[in-house]
Amino acid sequence: MNQKTQNRIMLELLELVGASEARNRPVRIGDLACELGYSTDLVEGILKIALKEGLIEYSDDKYRLTSKGRAEVQKHRERYIHETYAHRPGLLGRLARMFEGNIGDWQNHWRRRHGIDGDSLKGFYMNIHDLDGRVEETSSLADLNQGERGIVAFTLGGYGLVRRLAEMGLTPGTEVKVVRSAPFHGPIEISVRGVSLALGRGVASKVYVRKSRWQN
Repeated sequence: MNQKTQNRIMLELLELVGASEARNRPVRIGDLACELGYSTDLVEGILKIALKEGLIEYSDDKYRLTSKGRAEVQKHRERYIHETYAHRPGLLGRLARMFEGNIGDWQNHWRRRHGIDGDSLKGFYMNIHDLDGRVEETSSLADLNQGERGIVAFTLGGYGLVRRLAEMGLTPGTEVKVVRSAPFHGPIEISVRGVSLALGRGVASKVYVRKSRWQN
């Protein structure tokens, strides 16, 4: 296994440990292996490395993230959101990220390159810190199919957009259901807090959700 793959598995594992800790559930190696899709031997080996590097600790029969581990999870989530959602998909997105190069000051980058003001950025960081589950489990509301449900995880935009979404009831932790999805990138109709709303694709693409485990 190369170092890049090991680092990726490590970050996914840290996210799961943090989620289990937040839900006050025991962290079992078998459950981690099942969730990540790797062997128990591999997961156990990564856990040992995480312990050695001070990213997690083990006490009272429980694995917990250390402050160092939480910082790594936060950085991972921010990088993932930037690479996956902040740019257009395909070649144009890859070119934009290539021209940006290594980002040293993330807060300044979000402000200058993506137009996210200070207040919105503060809320964004708080929301990704409190994210329940792995960031890889999120998707844009615009990408949900008709009938699918999701829990709002975070929004990505300037103060005007974030405030407008909050006024619509689209705040973190709120369940939303796609009632109708128009073809050809048309608007989508959603149900949130018992109210039906129509959102343009551009607005819906700024809302990111975790899919509900149970759909009906």
